[in-house]
Amino acid sequence: MRSVANAMSGGLLVLAVSGVSGAHAASLPAAKPFRFVLPVAAGASADVGARAIGRELASMWEQPVIVDNRPGGGTTVATNVIARAPSDGHTFGWVIAAHAINPSLYPKLPYDTARDFAGVTLVYRLRIAIVAAPTFPAQTVKELIGLAKARPGELSYASPATGSGPHLLGELFKLKHGIDMQHIGYKGGSTAHPDVISERVAVMFDALPGALPHIKAGKLKVLAIIGDAPVPGFEEFPVLAGLLPAGVATGWNGIVVPASTPRAVVARLNADITAAVRSSSVRERLAALTVEPVTTTPEAFDRFIRDEIARWADVVKRAGIKLAHAS
Repeated sequence: MRSVANAMSGGLLVLAVSGVSGAHAASLPAAKPFRFVLPVAAGASADVGARAIGRELASMWEQPVIVDNRPGGGTTVATNVIARAPSDGHTFGWVIAAHAINPSLYPKLPYDTARDFAGVTLVYRLRIAIVAAPTFPAQTVKELIGLAKARPGELSYASPATGSGPHLLGELFKLKHGIDMQHIGYKGGSTAHPDVISERVAVMFDALPGALPHIKAGKLKVLAIIGDAPVPGFEEFPVLAGLLPAGVATGWNGIVVPASTPRAVVARLNADITAAVRSSSVRERLAALTVEPVTTTPEAFDRFIRDEIARWADVVKRAGIKLAHAS
């Protein structure tokens, strides 16, 4: 396939796709590498999925796609890099649920989440698991609730980070069942797992892709998967429905660009990234991560993010969540 750089730099009119107008010719410098900014560390499950997409795009475009890992700041470090990048389509970035949560947590972000980005597409949805060490006394969610009520304030639960999607689901769980558990936020799921495995922390709300290797190794057990239906291939895991409205994703990953990126360029990125996600190599990699590939139009992803911002703002307010050093 002709590279997107050559196609767009040659003055060709990019045809409208996904409802985006191709009224203006897109312009991308030819023979220029693409930059894919990630808010997670190398080796994280999202990094694995993103790199698979990047490899497919590099083959499709005949240009390098350089993965730029920028973890930290509850994803705000990477997101700020995306906001300040040239809007020529050669820089695009990965966003997760924290992208929609951060506006409610940080009194002052270095960017405006609603105005400074244009959605390209949702990439996949994922499930959040409640996990514990095999020797933890509760075997079910019902037993966990009973234990927490019998020992108010004594049990703790971990999440990959304060303000993350798993953290807010943990707070929703507490609100719904009227229990008092202390939250401990970590700098990534991998740093939390040893404390949960050793029972220094009672349970963890964690993205299933991150917890799965420990589950398979018998180091963690699943009390429940949050959602409406079983996880394909892991139907033996108990399901906890009703924490979120039916059909609402417990976790998600997608791709954005700076808001001033020409709509024709956004359309081309949407078409090519959608094709990459649907490729057999990427689908195989995402299946191994137990995530559900879901692509959208740019407009639908923008609406999705706006809805998520409102949804999580309500949870943050109800739970009284505050960051110790938010600025």
